Amino acid sequence: MTVNNIVSERQYRLSQRLAQLEPSATASMSGKVAQLRAQGINVISFSIGEPDFDTPAPIKAAAVAALERNHTHYTPTGGIADLRRAVAQRASSDNGVDYTINQVTVTTGAKEALYFAFQALCDAGDEVIIPTPYWVSYVEQVRLAGAKPVLIQTTEATGFKITADQLAVHLTPRTRAVILNSPSNPTGAVYSAEELRAIADVLRDTDVIVISDEIYDAICYVDYARWLRVAPEFADRTLVINGASKAYAMTGWRIGYVAGPGPILEAIKAIQSHSTTHPASIAQYAALVAFSPSEEIDQSVAAMAKAFHARRDLILSILATIPGVAYTVPDGAFYVFPNVSGLLNRPLADGVTCATCQDLMNYLLDRAHIGVVSGDAFGAPGYLRLSYATGNDDIVEGMRRFADAVRLS
Repeated sequence: MTVNNIVSERQYRLSQRLAQLEPSATASMSGKVAQLRAQGINVISFSIGEPDFDTPAPIKAAAVAALERNHTHYTPTGGIADLRRAVAQRASSDNGVDYTINQVTVTTGAKEALYFAFQALCDAGDEVIIPTPYWVSYVEQVRLAGAKPVLIQTTEATGFKITADQLAVHLTPRTRAVILNSPSNPTGAVYSAEELRAIADVLRDTDVIVISDEIYDAICYVDYARWLRVAPEFADRTLVINGASKAYAMTGWRIGYVAGPGPILEAIKAIQSHSTTHPASIAQYAALVAFSPSEEIDQSVAAMAKAFHARRDLILSILATIPGVAYTVPDGAFYVFPNVSGLLNRPLADGVTCATCQDLMNYLLDRAHIGVVSGDAFGAPGYLRLSYATGNDDIVEGMRRFADAVRLS
């Protein structure tokens, strides 16, 4: 036996919290796509949630300069002071709230910011309201914090957005927080100012914390209504989650942030001090340029958003020609969430029948060599999530393969 090849019959006791934890479906599909590509198979992926653009040049140059200046050591918890100051100024400008440097912390991606938030806020028996369809990690992170996810099912009729009436019905004395994700992953839904105001009116006389996940705010095709701009009276019980990944094509740099009331941020930073402490130092110096005012970077962000808008229109125009597929028009992010229930339990190409969207997802990967994610992962059976954060040629070819594979026999 070698150290690098241990075969053990030992039964390991793992924590009970893992018993209800579901692996990330999006990460799983990305892994399958990578495996097939490693075998030389041409797979077109509509599964991954990241821009296919390069990080803007000034941001990359800042990282190189940081290396040359040997900024390669530990930084304070939550990031260097200059970056936290820039984030505070950005969050203040976005939300109309005066955040200080002590009311923000920079995290290793927005996902970590959310994880810390739930850990800081939730105890066993608490409830967190999550509109459904939801981003895959919300439910699992709430469970890891010992709380109970309370899912509110939205529909195409409401544009995949919860209504004030739905929210009111699901509030209980145990409700600790409610998540608002606009623009939404996976649906691309964007709440209007009127819809947010109605939600605020329901929450007014409660102590519920609002977690506003705004990671896709730069990729919006309609007038963007920001939660705290609509309901500024909630500033003392709102956590704003955002980051550099989507707006600046910086997914691999792992830079997110949370802004909110000082006491909650101190709790979050205390947790952070015992986990990752801070994002990579080089990524922080790059993010400092991203979050600082820059006409050149603003133009890059606007160009990416414009390209995503055109890609949305392209993929929707093709989906509209495929029998058995229906969709709502996404107003933001870079996902379309078509209803494919019309393709289930009936013969498709080659006489194949798919009983569930999981079956359809696997069928499309095996037969058409395209990667998609089943709506089951987002709490919405009967749907698929398609990311159009890929080039026009891949969209056209991938949708050609999709249409050929789901051709009704």
